[in-house]
Amino acid sequence: MLRLDEDCEVDETYVNAGLKGRNRRNGKGRKRGGTRRRGRGTYRTDRPPIFTVVGRKTRTTIYRMEKRADARSVRRVIRSHVAKGNTIYTDDYRSYRGLYGYGHRSVAHSEGVYACGDAHINGCESRNLCFDIFMLPRRGVAKDHLDLYAASATVWVSLYVLEPCEALESIEFILFGYQPRKL
Repeated sequence: MLRLDEDCEVDETYVNAGLKGRNRRNGKGRKRGGTRRRGRGTYRTDRPPIFTVVGRKTRTTIYRMEKRADARSVRRVIRSHVAKGNTIYTDDYRSYRGLYGYGHRSVAHSEGVYACGDAHINGCESRNLCFDIFMLPRRGVAKDHLDLYAASATVWVSLYVLEPCEALESIEFILFGYQPRKL
């Protein structure tokens, strides 16, 4: 599992993912309208959160799907991908409160503040857009496989930001497990 030992930005985005390819209405036909519910999405409501963790120095990006965006899920994502003692930059969503063992700075998006000194999550917001671009040609995915799409997007984004020669070297390393010789 990829673990970052640097200050990180953390944010969440929600993806429409349902029971693609399966009959979800038991032969009742198509439901029209009224599919959007208020509030944040969950796995049960077919809008699971994708957490984005971006390293401030290396710009390394990690995507991870969770079933809901509660405080327990946030702590699980941060503990598994960020080393203790680093500073976490987030928005003012209440699930990010109480991150013990980490420095924590946040910006109040609800008040219209998007950056305050070095406290911002603009890197995460731009990587969330990269995730949306990655998902666009797939035209909807089954929520059972969304965690695999998130892992694929993590690899895709790491290759997307490289120069073409560096990307080919990384692909060779992923596929064959060795660094190619320089000529």
